[in-house]
Amino acid sequence: MKRGEEIYAGKANTLYKVLDDDGDVLPYVIEMECTDRISAGDGVRRDVVEGKGYANNLVSTLLFEKFAENGVFTHYMSEGTTPSSKIVREADMIPLEVIGRNFAAGSFCRRYGVEEGRAFDPLLVEFTYKNDEFHDPLINCDAALAIGLIDDDEDFNVIFEYMDIINKVATEFFKELGLTLVDFKVEFGYDMATDKVMLCDEFSQDTCRLQDEHGNSVDKDIFRRGESDEEVSEVYQKLVSMLEAMK
Repeated sequence: MKRGEEIYAGKANTLYKVLDDDGDVLPYVIEMECTDRISAGDGVRRDVVEGKGYANNLVSTLLFEKFAENGVFTHYMSEGTTPSSKIVREADMIPLEVIGRNFAAGSFCRRYGVEEGRAFDPLLVEFTYKNDEFHDPLINCDAALAIGLIDDDEDFNVIFEYMDIINKVATEFFKELGLTLVDFKVEFGYDMATDKVMLCDEFSQDTCRLQDEHGNSVDKDIFRRGESDEEVSEVYQKLVSMLEAMK
């Protein structure tokens, strides 16, 4: 397979067509490149952090493989043409961000006046409407179905089932690294070839909160707090070093 023309460039990732050996476009398959681009505040603050793309692609690939082994249908197919990319199934994205919270943090605490670190068991799941214009507002299942953000009520059952598996697998994965999974945000879509609900996008330091044994952040929160590019890069590389040490 070969990389074709660019399809879309988002805040952090770029998508490309995929070509066969004869140069023809493969249907329902794309290449996803995790870049060094980073943003916060609905994209208002933007920067480039060296090594972030490789770090995100590494941890996301490892986790997506584990999710699949445990029964989650994902878009991941194989490694890409660069160390920062992967070949994935093309999806009709569901415009919802699905948030799983093991502990209270960030906007949840600000929204409800809850103390940081309050534990949730079972996993607390929230949905936001993925729309920068409206600043990703919270939305419930009935409203999302009523305005056509998702095709069928049964699809929510699949998402809740997958969220439980994703959380258990990711929590154990990071626990082995000495890290606590505080919360995470994932996205789902419909496989263009089968119309099945599948886990898409990524699971990385951009999309979850991780804390070490001292309560220090090992994720994108470092960037949100305005730390230097070097310090942000070190946080992403820290996880890479942890994963390499496990091999």
